[in-house]
Amino acid sequence: MKDEILLYARDLSIGYHDNFPKVIAEKLELDLRAGELVCLIGPNGAGKSTLIRTLIGMQQPLSGSIYLSGRDLKDFTPKERAKKLSVVLTSPVTVSHLRVFHVVALGRYPHTGWSGVLSEDDKRIVSFSLNAVGAAGLTSRFMGEISDGEKQKVMIARGLAQDPSVLVLDEPTAFLDLPHKVEIMRILRSLSRHPGRAVLLSIHDLDLAMRTADRIWLIDKGGKMFFGAPEDLVLQGVLSSAFEMGGVHFDIEKGTFIIAPEERGSAVLTGEAGTEVELIWTRRALERAGYRICADEVTSMRIDVCRSGGSVIWSWQNGRSRLEFNSIGSLVQHLRTLPDMKEQCKEHTSIELLQQESSILNECVPGIETVIMP
Repeated sequence: MKDEILLYARDLSIGYHDNFPKVIAEKLELDLRAGELVCLIGPNGAGKSTLIRTLIGMQQPLSGSIYLSGRDLKDFTPKERAKKLSVVLTSPVTVSHLRVFHVVALGRYPHTGWSGVLSEDDKRIVSFSLNAVGAAGLTSRFMGEISDGEKQKVMIARGLAQDPSVLVLDEPTAFLDLPHKVEIMRILRSLSRHPGRAVLLSIHDLDLAMRTADRIWLIDKGGKMFFGAPEDLVLQGVLSSAFEMGGVHFDIEKGTFIIAPEERGSAVLTGEAGTEVELIWTRRALERAGYRICADEVTSMRIDVCRSGGSVIWSWQNGRSRLEFNSIGSLVQHLRTLPDMKEQCKEHTSIELLQQESSILNECVPGIETVIMP
């Protein structure tokens, strides 16, 4: 049932049981609902993995209670808990001598009898799990023969084979390149839409979290937690305050972190019809190179993007000097040879322009399969 609370914590304090308990976060009130994908984010060392380990029962809370399907987590036997909750950890897979099917079949252990023999129904669930993560073609392969991205799919399939109501993953995109990170997040979002299931994962990639999560759990360095839709946390300034550091800041309009370059000057940027996407990427390249986009009445440097004979040309003009380039890279390389021109300008960074850029990118590169990085 949608909106059913599957996992929740009340007055929860997490940390370490040493001679004197070390509290990382306290008095937490958490809930995970059916049908949602929740991303846990926070700075390094804030306590994300500690919270994950506590919620799945691998680490005892300092105080408070955790409930799974309405029942106190500490009252479950390991086998009972494994039928409701599955876990995929960060550690690289090392079972290279096992075939993929047999690794995924391990997820059926809580449901098999004392002999551990798979029934026909168990085998059907294993095959379904492999198919659900796009790994059906790997069934007969040895784990040592497949890539890191494929191994992560297999481990998610193993967790899915447990037929859990809650799937918890600790940094499932670690060790993966960008395309495989995106694919894993697409799979997890799809799995979270299954009736009666929720997915909770910790992740360092804020851009992926913002694009895929139904809700964000954010824990800051002080152990304070914030909850809400990604967009609400952005508007509240929570992301900015939690991750701000010297030379890097969160741009609330663009929705990403910006490395502030040393300002070198300003330029007018224009383009003819049909060069809208090129204009977006040219603008980003200029900003990265330290040039601010300005109105033409306050700067003499001008860059025009146009099409000529099926190719795109970047025309640079400064006073009487004029050059043409066939790539953004060659344009930027030329700009680096110029002396600094730190002019004041009227910045064209209106919300309307940024919305226009987002609209163009979404039309040209739809869906989660592609992530646009600044």
